[in-house]
Amino acid sequence: MPIDLVFPKGNEEHLVEMAKRLGFTHLILCYTLKDPLIKERAKEVTMLAHEGFTTEFAVLVTNQNDVSKARNLTKSIVGVGRPELFEDKRVAYIISFEGSKRDDFIHHRNSGLNQVFIENAKRTDKTILVSARQLLSGDVPQAVVLGRMMQNNTFFRKYKPAVLVVSGAKEPLGMRAPRDLQNLLQV
Repeated sequence: MPIDLVFPKGNEEHLVEMAKRLGFTHLILCYTLKDPLIKERAKEVTMLAHEGFTTEFAVLVTNQNDVSKARNLTKSIVGVGRPELFEDKRVAYIISFEGSKRDDFIHHRNSGLNQVFIENAKRTDKTILVSARQLLSGDVPQAVVLGRMMQNNTFFRKYKPAVLVVSGAKEPLGMRAPRDLQNLLQV
């Protein structure tokens, strides 16, 4: 089942239409807690589902305190790649760990993942999300992000966690086809 995660800015219908055209069957629409209309958006997302196409409402959290606030709104919580969120059982997805602005180390990359984080993710049934948006239009140079993705890919092959490559788009034209996203792990 092809799945994608996007960060809409009031353009939910356009994102759903583009997802259908690209061949996705499930779309996760992720919002932040700072959105003043977050409760209304949760109702809108459930109405966007059609026959053969499902949508899911998710909330992006950046720290442990926001998890309980987000849990009142939805069961699908997307956490930023921080150690405490890897251990929290209420967080379903982990994203954006390759985008650290810290320089890489001498002997390995500052990829945001290690074997302890991956074991915690496997133990608590988390899905690790790799965002293509970080590679295409992130703050960190593309070569650095690609090197970190390659470093994380060795962890994925060795420890075999649940991994999903998503577009992470804010606009419909930023979305990529499912086959293109899955090929990113083959690099």
